[in-house]
Amino acid sequence: MIANGLGPWWFPSAWRRWLTALSALFFDEASWRIHDVSYDAGDPPRSVADYGFLKAMIRDAGRTDTLLRMIACIALAFFFYALVRLFGWASYGRNSPD
Repeated sequence: MIANGLGPWWFPSAWRRWLTALSALFFDEASWRIHDVSYDAGDPPRSVADYGFLKAMIRDAGRTDTLLRMIACIALAFFFYALVRLFGWASYGRNSPD
């Protein structure tokens, strides 16, 4: 399975590519890649996958070069976490069409 990138399966591929490229400015791709694999497999439970996603993004934020960038990364990590907690149910356990 190839991860679909950042964004839900129903986003157009171009949107997911753009969001993924944008997030790469802040986060290591493993943050979303592992999350995508977990969602497609439907394992581990969604709450565990989402929390792992948050932890990976926070670790990435800790590797940034400036305090301002770290703060921005942490804020973005919590924003992404909130999105997957609120709307991830629509994608969890569903194989990506890509």
